Amino acid sequence: MSQVNPDPHDEGYVYQPTGAVTARFPAGVDDQAVEQALIEAGFRPDQLMAFEGKEGVVQLDLQGVRHGGWVEFRRGVERLFTDETAIFDRTEEVLMSGGVMVAAFTGGDATLKDRAVEVLKSHGGQEVVYWGEWTIHRL
Repeated sequence: MSQVNPDPHDEGYVYQPTGAVTARFPAGVDDQAVEQALIEAGFRPDQLMAFEGKEGVVQLDLQGVRHGGWVEFRRGVERLFTDETAIFDRTEEVLMSGGVMVAAFTGGDATLKDRAVEVLKSHGGQEVVYWGEWTIHRL
């Protein structure tokens, strides 16, 4: 992947990858093939991120522990009332077991969203999700 384990929180904590289609892949999946297929589908390399291993878990910081009390509190409240936290937990498990999570940012383009879903599913992506502004869509 062009961007492996980047810090998605450079400009402040990101609670979810809004405008992205994400999927998890178990250990052994060729993430370079996934990236190439996404590029062939119309994505630029800077629209793609991959997270893998313990470093990926740390960079994603899905629990909010590196970003202070408010973020950690909000994540705790989300854990009580939303189902996104189950996605986050499964993502951490896959990364720690050698898998990868791929995010393809669509910039709100519905055609790119559909292409990302098709590519990620055709390469064996698990739990393919589109992260909208206020909702998530399991695809």
